Amino acid sequence: MPGVGPSGGGVVSQENIDVDLESLLRRLHLPTIRRLLPSYCEQAAAEGWTHRDFLGRLVAEEVANRNNTRIQKAARRARFPSLKTIEEFDFTYQTSLKRQKLGPYLDPDFVGQGRNLILVGPSGTGKTHLCCAIGYKAIQYGHDARFVRACDLIDELASAGKQGRLREATTGYVEPHVLIIDEVGYLHHADSAANVLYGLVDARHQQRRPMLFTTNKTAAQWGDVLHDHQLAEAILDRVLERGSLIELRGRSYRTKHHREKEAES
Repeated sequence: MPGVGPSGGGVVSQENIDVDLESLLRRLHLPTIRRLLPSYCEQAAAEGWTHRDFLGRLVAEEVANRNNTRIQKAARRARFPSLKTIEEFDFTYQTSLKRQKLGPYLDPDFVGQGRNLILVGPSGTGKTHLCCAIGYKAIQYGHDARFVRACDLIDELASAGKQGRLREATTGYVEPHVLIIDEVGYLHHADSAANVLYGLVDARHQQRRPMLFTTNKTAAQWGDVLHDHQLAEAILDRVLERGSLIELRGRSYRTKHHREKEAES
């Protein structure tokens, strides 16, 4: 039966074809299949795999490896301060929050439904960990994320505004599927904080793109933090229309080991 030759340009006999499989796999950019092929050939012969099983297992490994590579690259682009997962969060220590309450932010529909979240609480209660874990979970589902500290974001946008580049600078933070804005109110924000943040929040709100915030300030204090009570109210109105505000309480994770040592002594 005639077939197409490796070059794709002619028809050759299927008999006695000397195919340079290594070269073809390189051209097709299939490094995982190329790496696993020798060992899989031996295993297939020993265990009597069908051709379909053999091909299926190789392709599955290639797909899994590509997905892992995509996740790793997306996590680096997200600029998380550290890679945190929801499985690593100690809900037995942070008893003010049940994992079930975060369920809507950890399922595949989170991004599509445009859910927002504000985590409020003292320093060290796990707010940043949880937001990074939610962002990483979204990446695992095929989306992208971006992490930025509020003071850095506001300073960047305020500076861009003075240079006439505010729209361009804002676009870079509208595009990611999930945006994490960390530590709202921890440090003094620029006088134009409300103006530049409102433009970003409104743009993401219109596109139904999730926003996650961490803060140690109550919603009532955002007006003072952002230097404009009306715009702060407008920001919160847009964030909470499709979002939740969750308060975390309790002692800091960062000093947990000191208390444990004191208890042992």
